[in-house]
Amino acid sequence: MGQPYLTAVEAAEYICLSESYLAKLRMGILPQPGPKFLRVGQRAIRYRRKDLDDWMETKSSGNTLQGGGQL
Repeated sequence: MGQPYLTAVEAAEYICLSESYLAKLRMGILPQPGPKFLRVGQRAIRYRRKDLDDWMETKSSGNTLQGGGQL
């Protein structure tokens, strides 16, 4: 298993977002909340992989099929 805490760069790559977009979510610039993060000291930001997974799960629409089709 990977490291328990990811840097902002690693977290952005993990969830396929740009680092700047993740920073905007973190700073509250965007209307939607971002994933939970930890501040280590004054500058270092870390993310738990589980928090990123949980946050991504909230972005799921719940229905990936269009037009009522079946798999």
